[in-house]
Amino acid sequence: MGELDRRGSTAAGIDGQRLAGAFRSSGRDLAIALSLANLSFLRVWSELLTYRRADTYLMRTPPGPAALMAAATAVLLMAGTLWALVVLARTVVLTRMSLSKPAFRVAQVAFLLFLAVPLNAIRSVLSQHFTYLKSPLFELLGTRGVSILGISLAAAGLAGALLFHRKLAPIAGTVVAAFLPFCALTFGQAVWKAAHYDAGGFAAKPLDSPLPNAKEFPRFVWILCDEWDYRLTFVDPNPTLELPEIAGLRKEVLFADHALPPGPETPVSIPGYFTGKLVQGVAYDGPRELQVTFRGASQPVPWSAQPGIFSSAREIGFNTALVEWFHPSCRILSGLTYCEWWEMAMQHNSMGQTFWQMVPGETRSLFETTLFSVFGQSLSVLQQIDTYQSILKSGLAVANSPKYGFSFIHLPIPHAPHAYDRRTGQFTLKNKPIGGYVDSLALLDRTVGQIRRSMMDAGTWDKTTVLFSSDHGYREAEALDGKSDPRIPFLLKLPSQKEGIVYSPAFNAILTKDLVLAVLKGEVADPASAIRWLDRNRSEVRVN
Repeated sequence: MGELDRRGSTAAGIDGQRLAGAFRSSGRDLAIALSLANLSFLRVWSELLTYRRADTYLMRTPPGPAALMAAATAVLLMAGTLWALVVLARTVVLTRMSLSKPAFRVAQVAFLLFLAVPLNAIRSVLSQHFTYLKSPLFELLGTRGVSILGISLAAAGLAGALLFHRKLAPIAGTVVAAFLPFCALTFGQAVWKAAHYDAGGFAAKPLDSPLPNAKEFPRFVWILCDEWDYRLTFVDPNPTLELPEIAGLRKEVLFADHALPPGPETPVSIPGYFTGKLVQGVAYDGPRELQVTFRGASQPVPWSAQPGIFSSAREIGFNTALVEWFHPSCRILSGLTYCEWWEMAMQHNSMGQTFWQMVPGETRSLFETTLFSVFGQSLSVLQQIDTYQSILKSGLAVANSPKYGFSFIHLPIPHAPHAYDRRTGQFTLKNKPIGGYVDSLALLDRTVGQIRRSMMDAGTWDKTTVLFSSDHGYREAEALDGKSDPRIPFLLKLPSQKEGIVYSPAFNAILTKDLVLAVLKGEVADPASAIRWLDRNRSEVRVN
């Protein structure tokens, strides 16, 4: 009995030591889990807490209390889940000694593999300063090259975790735990920003009152299709791509086959189009202003102070409407009777609208980018679908309303992210950041048909001058098929026009503002007068 008592006492002592050690390890494990979760949300925290004044330009509103509290909640939930898994692994070790080595091996390997999440968050934050850490990689390596690089890095990480987990896991745990004080910083900033939230500076500018005796005719509807490429539509289309609506429209319009864009990207082209002056560069200046440097000027000027197409159309006697994507024009421009705008779909604005949507949305965003997702379609792609459908609905209402003599509709297609699958006719396309452009061209073709039929049904098509154009070509064209072309589509349909005509002299589409005003003044009313106008004015802006 004495021998048995001594053995029992010894066993109890050993169990007590194990429990005490497990308790100490549990505290350290909790610290590592909390720090690891917080680091995993580094990109989310950066978007919520460290945005600059320039970043607010493209925001509908700044991140609010719901987004901030959702991030804090998501971090705590992830930390609790990670800690519970570690506690479970340690419990298995204590209660079933034969499984101790496999359990620890699995836990260590899983911990090392999970480090890919905070490392990707760090990559995302650093990509704001080093652009080759994000989309330009596709230009440098191509889609296949990026895929090979990703698979290679994943294989190397897995091999390292499997072969060296015993040495790497303790070191990594110590490093992660050292960032625990960072939790106090992020949570403290979140509480402070939530308590001092103010979105007053993000309100839209008051609209101009409708003109009591506004002119109804002539009408002009300008539809700009973002990043619509001339070559990939009319010269070298994908052999499997069919564009019947655009082909049919081309036969009934003035088709310019040498129109050039006013700039290389949307931030530059749109202010150029609206002012009628070539823009050298722009600088985002808070939520309500864009500083614009015109070609040949030495100093920037505020966009809001420049005379533009909407105020000019109003002076002629027309009510105006703007359905905009990307630029927050409703906060900046004057002369508008109606205005709506939508943000470009990005990770920071695609994670939900309410607290309960944002908690899972912010967590899901850790495992995807704007263009790629392990879930198939990223949250940004889903946001793009909603944005496109909302803009199309609003655009059709504006195009068919007799209240507006001049309307500008900015479609977010065929710009990425690409969501439409031309083979199924549904918004189900997944993870095709480059090749998906061809599908978006098919969506544009479908959209052109919808707009045309809607206006015909409303009786506005034959009474309206309609222009389909673009702000710039496809910037990833060379990654798609190795070629590029500077031209942009320019399809101008005059009232009651039924026969197509090709206009081949080169011109810069910056002339569009003055062309619109010429139509509204009655100076251009048919294809012949449009050609004469282009011939007179195309040399005013150099095309090279």
